[in-house]
Formats: sequence, C-alpha cells, structure tokens
Amino acid sequence: MLPIIGRVLAFLGAAGILAALTFVTLLIGVLVNAMAALMSGPLIDKITGEKP
Repeated sequence: MLPIIGRVLAFLGAAGILAALTFVTLLIGVLVNAMAALMSGPLIDKITGEKP
C-alpha cells in the first residue's frame, strides 16, 4: 500500500513541475511578444503615415 502512495505522490509532483514549467514558458512568450508589439507600434505608425 505504501509504495502505491509514494508513486502517486511522485507522479503528482512531476506533473506539478511540468505544469509550472509550461506556465512560465507561456508567460514569458506572451510577455516578449507584447513587448515587441509595444516597441514596434511607433515605427509602424511612422511607416504608414498615420497621425495620432
């Protein structure tokens, strides 16, 4: 009985670590894309000739 509980807890721990890594990777990707979009906004406005 005890080894089964250990395996279940090990599985839950590994799944939690993988989920946290996935979340952090997606969060960093979204932040980098948002930063690039915000930084390129004025350049795109200058190229297209739109006035604010």
